[in-house]
Amino acid sequence: MTRDREPAPVSDDTVNPAQQARGPHLPDVVTRTWAAWIFVILAIGYIAWYVTHLDVKPAASLADFVVYVLQAVPSATAILLPAAVLARHPDAWSHARTLLFGTILYAAVQGLLILADPLQGFFETQTPASPDLPFLVPLATAYSALISLVAAFGLGYIAVGLSMARRYEGGSRWTTGWFVPVATVFGTVVGVLAVSRIPFGDTPMSPTLIIYLASSVVLGVLRIVMWAWLASVATRGWLAGEDPRSGWGLASIATAFVLLALALVNLSQLIDVPNNAIGTGLGYVIVILYAGGHLALLAAFAVGLPAIDEVDDTDLDDDFDDDALDDDDFDDDDEEDADSAG
Repeated sequence: MTRDREPAPVSDDTVNPAQQARGPHLPDVVTRTWAAWIFVILAIGYIAWYVTHLDVKPAASLADFVVYVLQAVPSATAILLPAAVLARHPDAWSHARTLLFGTILYAAVQGLLILADPLQGFFETQTPASPDLPFLVPLATAYSALISLVAAFGLGYIAVGLSMARRYEGGSRWTTGWFVPVATVFGTVVGVLAVSRIPFGDTPMSPTLIIYLASSVVLGVLRIVMWAWLASVATRGWLAGEDPRSGWGLASIATAFVLLALALVNLSQLIDVPNNAIGTGLGYVIVILYAGGHLALLAAFAVGLPAIDEVDDTDLDDDFDDDALDDDDFDDDDEEDADSAG
């Protein structure tokens, strides 16, 4: 004969610590995204630096001020990219490390650009330009190449991080597989033609000058190729229906805007653009496309690009309570013990 057990009284010690009342504390949105605020502060600092170093024309018009604002947008949004990733995915360093590292690298480019001007005097002192090549300071040239490489690696890591976060195999390669080859051919042809149009005059074609021109072409091609690679990944994710769909779509639009702006910049080096309303309008279009592309990319990460599977502690608690501590299992064990004792 078995005896009915009375339910044991619930004490405060059995309550999940996560469910107990918390004392005064900062909002979770602040404590979980504290790293994102670092980049927000850096972006504010950049804007302050940009405003204090802005060279405003004496008779600047409203359109000029609009251009001044648009020119600051790409750098400010680049610094905010890691903030957007961390704000939507506080555990990005564990679940999307490659993507986060890429955005940090791309944000670091803006800091390197700020340091270029104060370091120029040091570069000229350490490695002065030769009389044959007065425009070429070796250390300054190497520093510019470093900036381009960091930007390229940042974009590459972002592309790899987004590709790793994909869940579906949709979006056939033939729809976007031509992005990178076309960008490579376009950048190479335009770069070589632009170099051939430079009036060197009596400057001798020395090995140093050849290396400088070749590296300029290669870095220019690398820049447009990395954006094309990112465009290919983002567009394939959007066509495959990856989540969030709006984020992948915004990233695809953003890269298209930037690629169009870069294409116009490269083509303007081959075409003699008149210094009139046409040339001014082309300059406005380039600035708007480049700024709009970076804003769209920031918006893509702000809406949650990409969807990342994260393990929630509450899910683990639920599984533990439902499976490992099932009351029915305890009841069965008690009945078996009682029967054995009888």
